[in-house]
Amino acid sequence: MELMTPDLVLFDLQATSKEDVIRALAHAMDASNRLSDLEAYVADVFAREAMGTTALGFRVATPHAKSEAVSVASLGFAHLAHPIDWDGEQVDLVFQIAVPLAEAGDRHLVILAQLARQLIHADFRERLASTSAPAEVVDLVGIA
Repeated sequence: MELMTPDLVLFDLQATSKEDVIRALAHAMDASNRLSDLEAYVADVFAREAMGTTALGFRVATPHAKSEAVSVASLGFAHLAHPIDWDGEQVDLVFQIAVPLAEAGDRHLVILAQLARQLIHADFRERLASTSAPAEVVDLVGIA
């Protein structure tokens, strides 16, 4: 199964907190049969958030978890209808990563590194913010 598919892309997400965003992306992953236990995965993401912010600057956050509740490595994306406060930073572009605990080491770091290399470019962020087609986001991100 592909890491990112159009059903994991959410546009104009009405969220007022990072918890809202994390839950919405987790529900998308669960609806795509990528999680074995929705609540356990969400708890693992919240536990990771408690360790330190996942806001990267540039209006972007990357919440993530390595979890036994993940069946298939997944990358979800949400473009929020309005920026929200994410640990003191304004965020409206969110990539959420889910990696099975068994694949935690290399897979998790590779996804984060590939995203970071793209997110430093303003044109990439602008294209993400301006598209409204899930398949375009998947093609733009291009992480397998």
